Amino acid sequence: MPDASSVHADQTDLLRHLALERISAQWSDFLGLLSAELSEQLSAEEYRGLLRRLGETFARQNPMPGALDLAQLEAEFNATWSRLQWGFARVSDQGLKLRIVHRASPLSAALQVDADVAAGYLEGAYATWLQQAGAPAGLVLRQVPGDGVPMQMVFELVAA
Repeated sequence: MPDASSVHADQTDLLRHLALERISAQWSDFLGLLSAELSEQLSAEEYRGLLRRLGETFARQNPMPGALDLAQLEAEFNATWSRLQWGFARVSDQGLKLRIVHRASPLSAALQVDADVAAGYLEGAYATWLQQAGAPAGLVLRQVPGDGVPMQMVFELVAA
């Protein structure tokens, strides 16, 4: 019987393979080369910041309606991600914070970068969308460590 770490590694490899298969062959090499060049020119923090700004721009170009409840907000997020085949989000109220768990984004695989760097894009998009939906100005969205589930990124909206 395989141990838990080898099962986890197998699941991670399978999910990465499936994510790579979803990336259009016409873009795969280009995105890998572009990302390699960016990784060479920028620190991981700078690269993540660039992706965050791109995510903010994406969200402004694909705005959310204002005054949504959490179920509507989740549905709007997922309508956008579904259209792009970029996975899905679950939004939950955690008392003093709002939690967004995003699963199955192909970005890390497409750019061949660490998930924490790639998450900058989603963080920028979600932060902008939450502002558009009426989140108070004193709150900040930040990525937090996940629970080790492959292709999962976790964000929390908390007091600054």
